Amino acid sequence: MQQLRLLLVCGIVCLCYGSTARAQDAENLSMQDLDKLSFDQLLDLDVLQVASRKPLSKKEIPGTVTLIKRDEIVRSGARDLIDVLRLVPGFEFGQDVNGVTGMGTRGLWGFEGKILFLVDGLQMNEILYANAPLGNNFPLDIIERIEIIRGPGSSFYGGYAELAVINIITRKGEDMNGLLASGYFGQMQGGFGRANGTLSFGKKFGDVSVSASAFIGQANRSDRTLLGADSTLIPMLGNQTLLPLNVNFGISWQGLKVRAFYDRFNSQTWVGYGTTITSKPLPNNFTSLGIDAQYDIKLTEKLTLTPRISYLRQTPWQFSDPSALDSTNTAFGSFFDKTATRALGSLTLSGDVTPSLFMTVGVEGFADNAVANTRSPQLSLFQRVFDAAGNVVSASNTVGYTNIGGYVQGLWTNPIVNINAGVRVDKYSAVPLAAVPWVGLTKVIGDFNAKLLFGQNFRAPTIENIRINAGVRPEITTALELQLGYQLSYNMLLSANLFTVSIANPIVFTTINGRESYFNYPRTGSNGFELEYSIKDFWGFVNLNYSFYQPNDNQVPEYAIAGVNNALLGFAQHKATLNSSFRLFDDNISINPSATFLSERFGYAGDDASGNTQFQRFAPILLLNAFLQWRNIASVQGLDIGIGAYDILGANYAFIQPYNAGNQPLPGPSREFVVRAAYTLSFQ
Repeated sequence: MQQLRLLLVCGIVCLCYGSTARAQDAENLSMQDLDKLSFDQLLDLDVLQVASRKPLSKKEIPGTVTLIKRDEIVRSGARDLIDVLRLVPGFEFGQDVNGVTGMGTRGLWGFEGKILFLVDGLQMNEILYANAPLGNNFPLDIIERIEIIRGPGSSFYGGYAELAVINIITRKGEDMNGLLASGYFGQMQGGFGRANGTLSFGKKFGDVSVSASAFIGQANRSDRTLLGADSTLIPMLGNQTLLPLNVNFGISWQGLKVRAFYDRFNSQTWVGYGTTITSKPLPNNFTSLGIDAQYDIKLTEKLTLTPRISYLRQTPWQFSDPSALDSTNTAFGSFFDKTATRALGSLTLSGDVTPSLFMTVGVEGFADNAVANTRSPQLSLFQRVFDAAGNVVSASNTVGYTNIGGYVQGLWTNPIVNINAGVRVDKYSAVPLAAVPWVGLTKVIGDFNAKLLFGQNFRAPTIENIRINAGVRPEITTALELQLGYQLSYNMLLSANLFTVSIANPIVFTTINGRESYFNYPRTGSNGFELEYSIKDFWGFVNLNYSFYQPNDNQVPEYAIAGVNNALLGFAQHKATLNSSFRLFDDNISINPSATFLSERFGYAGDDASGNTQFQRFAPILLLNAFLQWRNIASVQGLDIGIGAYDILGANYAFIQPYNAGNQPLPGPSREFVVRAAYTLSFQ
């Protein structure tokens, strides 16, 4: 089902990543046939066949999509997902509370429920706040590709698909057909950086495909010094640690697909929220367990019915050391220990209605539940009732909400302009009914193509949003994009994308009377553009992109910078990225330079004597990296070794908090030297 959803927008990938044309016969492929192809195979097709044997160029399918393939990830020597996703136009990173890092895009902070993060179509955003923390916490070696939708994620996606959709596709049995063991080691200037290990297996037995993997690691967030509250200096080496464990299992048989995973992301932190600094490093943990099953039932040659069920159990933001519990039991303090679950079911019907019209109709429902640890202070419980003095007189350890949603989307191909349009309706039990549209128009004339995209997305407040402020309302994001592309030659592509994004009633984390809260401000947003150039040939590839944004009617004080009107807190207006690979001697040895330039940024720098917020300017920086990869080393088939360096120039990047909540910038790693070794035992 996930491939079907992304099929409607995958054509734009050809504008983002160049490849040598390899003609294949697409004349006899139906939409169902295309749905079975991998994303890489889709890129190899000159045209896509939509239903009626009518060829449809990939450039004609609506959407702004980035594809990052396994080969690019391995060649780059990326340390974690932050390194990989930094290659995407407009994507950048910031700091949240407790030393946790997350992502924003196009100048907007997307960590809290504005970016949908999926693994094999299963949601990884935690249920309480909708966060998706990043940093040495996912095995890159099990990734086959990453599919990214920049902008609202069409009518298929609800909830958190406001600014972007990121779907990590892991390797299936037929992708691996063997056993892989890999290790990754990094050494920063000031000490130990990271040590990670991955073991994965994949094999197809007739119609049955099986894959399994295990990943474990240890890392330091940084080897530098953090400036805490009251000018306290905190050495981060050994005090900001990241300890991931990930187990992933998948099996498929004919139309049945089952995926299960366990993900534990333990960390230690010395900083909490705002000026809170603990007397010692305390654990801050995220744990998720999930299972997903779907079955494609081919009702007719052109009609497919897909039922799906999934279950998630999560314990996010677990800050449960007894020393974090307020001794009076009257204040929230730093103690947090809650478990949330989501049970989801959906039904999707897709097929050819006429020779030129392909339709998808779907319904889905889920039930969310949360339980607070019995030690939790009353102030942190659910459904609180206050007296006139602001004291909690009653509260519950449990809470639950439900959502019923449905969508319909159609792709109409015709000689004048191709039209993709849909609408999604959701009824979350805590807020009123919402309906949002999505429309895309595309046209190809020779080597030139154009796209006009309009979409909205509705996000209901999460469990913790509502607990903290029962009056918080949903937010709605509206995006309008114009994309122009030109194929300069068979292996060289150029594209430009203009966008405007506006969020009405944005849900913002803030403080009211010194207490944490969520509040709906009237509006925020950004305008800007993205340029991409790609070339690929026998010698390697070069991908260049540049992105720019400026605020669009920002009315959120927490995002604003005093005295600066052309940028938002934490994010550089200008970003340029290089990702490249060059063959040396033969295809087994390559040098892979990458670089990211960020213009000036602004971060919180404390308060003056009068209590006014002070901001610090961060000068423009260039993050320069290089990785040398040697495949099949010493003629040993399957043995790969690579060495490299990250932040060669010693720019000393810092994760800035993109909203004003009193946290000083969080130092990132210094210059880091890395080594990767992997061995694949292929099954014949």
